[in-house]
Amino acid sequence: MKISLYFILSLFFFLIYPLKVKSIKFSSYLSEQESYEINSKFNNNVIELNSNYIITKISWIKRENYKYNYLLGVFEGANDPNFKDAIPIGIIKEKENESLDLINYLNIKTNSSYKYIRYIPPNKNNSDISPIKVFGYKSPERKKYSKEKTYFQATNLPLITIYTENSTEIFEKSIEINCRILIVNKGKIETNETAKIKVKDETRAYLSPKFPYSINFSSSQKILGFEGKYRNWELISNYFDRSLLRNSIASKISELMKFDYTVRCKPVDVIINGGFKGNYHICDSIEVGHNRINNNEGYLLEIDAEYYNGKKHFKSDKGIYAKILYPNENSITPEQEKYIIEKFNKIEKEAYELNLNSIDLNTYSKQFLLKEFCGDLAHLYNHFYITNNANNEKFFFGPIWEFETAFDNDKILIPTNEKPNFCFDYYSSSGTMKDLTTKLIRNKDIIEYIQNEWIYLCDTVLNESVLIDFIEEQRIYLKESAELNFLKWDNFVEEYDPYGFNWGTRDYLFGRKGENFKVSVDVVKDYIRKRFESLSNVINNAISLAN
Repeated sequence: MKISLYFILSLFFFLIYPLKVKSIKFSSYLSEQESYEINSKFNNNVIELNSNYIITKISWIKRENYKYNYLLGVFEGANDPNFKDAIPIGIIKEKENESLDLINYLNIKTNSSYKYIRYIPPNKNNSDISPIKVFGYKSPERKKYSKEKTYFQATNLPLITIYTENSTEIFEKSIEINCRILIVNKGKIETNETAKIKVKDETRAYLSPKFPYSINFSSSQKILGFEGKYRNWELISNYFDRSLLRNSIASKISELMKFDYTVRCKPVDVIINGGFKGNYHICDSIEVGHNRINNNEGYLLEIDAEYYNGKKHFKSDKGIYAKILYPNENSITPEQEKYIIEKFNKIEKEAYELNLNSIDLNTYSKQFLLKEFCGDLAHLYNHFYITNNANNEKFFFGPIWEFETAFDNDKILIPTNEKPNFCFDYYSSSGTMKDLTTKLIRNKDIIEYIQNEWIYLCDTVLNESVLIDFIEEQRIYLKESAELNFLKWDNFVEEYDPYGFNWGTRDYLFGRKGENFKVSVDVVKDYIRKRFESLSNVINNAISLAN
């Protein structure tokens, strides 16, 4: 009879090792001194060590009929038996050995010590990861480690780990969930604070299984070197952007164009309740304040077709839908709300009459050109920001926000550079915003101002080589995170329509079928190389139609 090596190894783990076992609640194997049997069923089961150890390696033998089911599983360490101080210590990044009789190893790259370890599977179904060994040393014995503690990151990017109260799933826009948030950067914990979290308040949040989130810290936090401390931050999911860098490019262009304020964003990896969620951007929340929008004496509006999603909102006399972001809904008085709506209607009326004193042409042209250069189909649909203060009677425009589906990534526009008109012309707007914009750019003075601004930008700060170099830097920086992200989200082209939006036969909304990280980055680079000429042609065409 032929006996497999796998059978012999299994016999060794389950028959010979127990002879040396010291019985405890769960199991562990540390150094060469002691070994403990592990519970073969893991539904958040805890490996309890007999002391605090620096863990260096975890191993297990591949189980029959469990092919690749461990990929992206996360190991956590803690010193509290209820894991109130849990923190990730490792993630399974590679597919297991094909052979059933080979051992799989996960190196643990942290020199912090833990008494408890648990394994979180990559899905909600139980996965058998036994038999398992944990290698390590008691803290005082590991002299080669520096005294300064280091912590795990999934890739070279900062890691944001979120633990919700009672491991509650984050699924609602209107209900904030209590949570603890840890941010590890360069091996150090930069943030470890309580907060509230919810799904970001926009319709598109539910068009993918990878939700964007809004975070409200219990106290103001300085995040990843951004200037200023704030409580409110956003996590943008990048689900529809397989290059993972479109938001970063838009922010870079905003900086080059010298917007009064550019929304700051950085790519990060995210783990929620032990589950790896992939690559995100952590960004400023759009709000008034120092190092954000400097408009304390005025108001901030968002032109938004989805105006009904929270916030104070109104429909203007001419039919534009808007939300009042500042003063916020908790502090605005009825008198302030009435004043803002009346002033908006007054300036809107003057803009329709082409009174050029009603809009600030400098900020209007910058926002218009950036959105058009980036190929933002929803240019006038949402994320269109307007400010005004008590000292003037005109609209100011900006900042820009969220370009996940721009840069030739929306099926309606692809190929963007072959379209003869401005991008906003191919999609709906917030109420009558499209009518007003068409009226404005048909005005000869306005479109010539926009053309002159475009020529100036191209001659000075906005050029192909700068942007291509930036994209290449980001491609290298994001490569490791992208590999993990698309192990998690490899089903991009599959239709996801849990709320019955009836997208019809379209099996994908954004991007191109079969597009991967490398191809998507190349798409963005090719788009930018062609966009300078194509946008110039569109502007020239608009000049010919102006009166």
